[in-house]
Amino acid sequence: MSKTLKKKKHWFVKVQECSVSWGGSGELTAVVEVLGGAELGEFPHIGRVIPEAVVCHTGRLPGSGDVLLEVNGTPVSGLTNRDTLAVIRHFREPIRLKTVRPVVDVCSFS
Repeated sequence: MSKTLKKKKHWFVKVQECSVSWGGSGELTAVVEVLGGAELGEFPHIGRVIPEAVVCHTGRLPGSGDVLLEVNGTPVSGLTNRDTLAVIRHFREPIRLKTVRPVVDVCSFS
């Protein structure tokens, strides 16, 4: 291998964990939209977020497009959207969300 080849970090080192609560706004899904799911051939991911309605106790508030990996230690990758929402509804607040920001690798073909 070439000495100039840079060693890339594994995606796992970019995983973010945060603890969030949403007060009297009903369910988390009222202030954080969850999109995607296995039925669409996608990982569950975060859609619209209303930052003023969510309190982030630890970590960084997930942003739009972040892939949702775990909810309170329960893996949700590979679940349908409906099952992911059921996992979220199962827990009381605050809940821990483990997310990762997707990296888009753009290749140019000439």
